[in-house]
Amino acid sequence: MTEQQKIRKFESDILDIAHINYEFYQYSEDVVIPYLLQVYGDTERHRDNLIANGQDAQNVSIYLSNMIHGIGHCIRWMLKQNQPLYRDISDESPRQLQEMAADFLGWGTGYHMIAQEFVTWSRGIKTAIFSEENKTITFFNPEGYNYSSVYDNQLLYVKQMQVVYYSYPHKEMESEYEEWLKDIDFSSPPIANHIDWDRGRDSKSYPLLYRKMCEILFPELEECTEFDGYNLRQLRQFYALFFLNFHFIRWTEAVLDSKSGKNLSFGSNPLYLSTTQFENLASTITGLPKKVAAAIINDLTFNPNTFHTSVSIQPFILSSSGTYYILPNLFSQLEPSRMILGALNKGSKKKIYDKLINLIEKCNLNELYNSVKDVSSWTPYLEKMVKFGGKQIHPDLILVNSDDRCICIIDYKHFIGPISASEVDYKMNELKKGSIQIKNYIELFRKLSKIGTTNIEGFATYGLLITHKPLPVPISDNIDIPILDMLTFKQKIASIKDGKGSINELMRIIEDDKNHENVFTPFENEIKVGEWKIIRSQHKITQSE
Repeated sequence: MTEQQKIRKFESDILDIAHINYEFYQYSEDVVIPYLLQVYGDTERHRDNLIANGQDAQNVSIYLSNMIHGIGHCIRWMLKQNQPLYRDISDESPRQLQEMAADFLGWGTGYHMIAQEFVTWSRGIKTAIFSEENKTITFFNPEGYNYSSVYDNQLLYVKQMQVVYYSYPHKEMESEYEEWLKDIDFSSPPIANHIDWDRGRDSKSYPLLYRKMCEILFPELEECTEFDGYNLRQLRQFYALFFLNFHFIRWTEAVLDSKSGKNLSFGSNPLYLSTTQFENLASTITGLPKKVAAAIINDLTFNPNTFHTSVSIQPFILSSSGTYYILPNLFSQLEPSRMILGALNKGSKKKIYDKLINLIEKCNLNELYNSVKDVSSWTPYLEKMVKFGGKQIHPDLILVNSDDRCICIIDYKHFIGPISASEVDYKMNELKKGSIQIKNYIELFRKLSKIGTTNIEGFATYGLLITHKPLPVPISDNIDIPILDMLTFKQKIASIKDGKGSINELMRIIEDDKNHENVFTPFENEIKVGEWKIIRSQHKITQSE
């Protein structure tokens, strides 16, 4: 048996069935799922305390993100369970159930991290050493990749999303929440039983929040755009009003935590609803017809048959008994554009999204063009056809600076951030192909004599790849074409507009930024699987900007 076959055998015979040895797996899914959600919610509510007690904020965020993916694996296992051993929980105390749930979720989280290693290994990205004697499998990152860029882009993405989140009408919401809080009967939990769910539609903060969603959810599309069962206006309305109500629950939990301690029974309680009840509630919250609300719920319902989905993009969980479980605390934390994009790409609406992507890319290209068209001494070309040697090429954006005698050739990639190792692999390959394409453009442009009416012989030629959002994927050292996200590019353009507006200056600023990255140090992390250990490389931040 080859080493590869031994690793595959370990994967099927040990790793993929390890969950059946956990005590909580023996219970009914309708016991397990709400407790999994509650454990996550309670852990997230401890975030500030963990950081205050010395935990690194970035490490806490990464762990919570892994927990979310771990919940997805635990739910998949539960929904595929043939027959639970236990349905009655009367002999177990809530504390014992929470401990069993935490133990099970801990394995789900570990399994998620291990699964990423196996996927990247199976795709030839990583190598592995199998040791039967030591009962270890050690995964090695490939050489020649800038792993710090992964974490830099993670931090940048979080920073950008925080700016968006803080732009919500929090002051107006919290002012209204103070009034809503008066209706909560603290002697009779849970909070959800005391909420007037249709009140949000008439609130002062809802129109402000809806306008914000117009900037976040498909700003490139008309609000009448159809998604088979609902249109974009209805989708924005659904999310805005769900967020308004669910964020109230999260806000109330924080208020109670600050006054009464972290173990209050109100906190982190998921909603339990039949399908009909949930559809009725969604219609009440949003004012949308029940049929429309049901169509949106369906797209945001966790699909256990898709290995690479996550509750971060499909946060509504439907058990096989027909009960929906929703954790308001979780939903209100999710970044809406990433959630909706991910859900559409994982579900039956992928064909619809694929038809819209060209229009979305066109709109973003126009936005990029508008950001550079007013830079003095630049001549920008949008999707200009260039003929050379019987060939035609269409770079997304060409910038010509006659004063500086230089050109910049730009291609735009409308990528969404990866949530699984398979998506990381895809993005890595696409970035590699994109950089090769830019290099080929550069070689061709060096042989051209004119662009439009401008003689470009002897001009310096640069290339640039722009992605929609920061992409936390390893970048090969062989890729020497700079890659940055759309917002960062526009910020760089704004920073040089008041000066000479030189392409040379722009590229120097972009290159200089590489010298001011956060510094990450690799370390080995071990995860136990029965008698075995999976050894993998992680990174910790040792120097921050």
